[in-house]
Amino acid sequence: MVLIKIESLSRKELEHIALQEGVAQAPEMSRDELIDVLKDIYDDESGDDEQGEANIQRRFVTWLTDYRGDGSELTSLPGVEELPESYNGTSIHVMMKNPTWLYCYWSLSPLDVEHFSGEGSWRLLLHVTLNDTDGSLLDSYDIAVDGGDSEWNINISANHGTAMVSLEVELADKSRRTLARSVRVPLVSCYWLEHPDEMAQDADLLRRQLGLLTNREGGTIVCETVDRIVEKLKEEGIA
Repeated sequence: MVLIKIESLSRKELEHIALQEGVAQAPEMSRDELIDVLKDIYDDESGDDEQGEANIQRRFVTWLTDYRGDGSELTSLPGVEELPESYNGTSIHVMMKNPTWLYCYWSLSPLDVEHFSGEGSWRLLLHVTLNDTDGSLLDSYDIAVDGGDSEWNINISANHGTAMVSLEVELADKSRRTLARSVRVPLVSCYWLEHPDEMAQDADLLRRQLGLLTNREGGTIVCETVDRIVEKLKEEGIA
């Protein structure tokens, strides 16, 4: 949920909200007057509270996001549009979650689906490419995804250089076509490779890091970064 402060809204937005709260004279009021009347409304609903302004703000956020049921009224705010479930263009985007995981999401054009579906059976692949800082190839591999998927978490085996993910289709004759490529994102260096002793001394921290090494089925995955951390711990006589 995005927390919206009353003072950050435009006069038009404040007017819209005030009208929803039954302030008939809102179109004639100034921005400062609208802020004051809305604060009065949420203050009255809050009752007496020693937190004052903080409690008014909390009530405002609650009313704006939850009070109206399914939130459908929010799309009638000036400048607010409901996002579509899918887009007409084919594209793919990737971002770093942490030193061992990428988050990838994509949109597949219905026209593209119709085009290669006419050629028989097909499957979608995510082609992951990891390059060193000098551009040389570190690793590359494929991940098969379902046609109904639109996002994926990708484990990576390097913590330096860059990563790029391509959305590809493999046809019945095993030929492949690249539908879209993400931008290259810089990989994040793992802090614990340089400070393994801190992890060894904190059992909770170690459990949290190991919790990142599970797949959707709950099994463990191979992670070069963690292997290197364990090696450093052994070298220093900690593990």
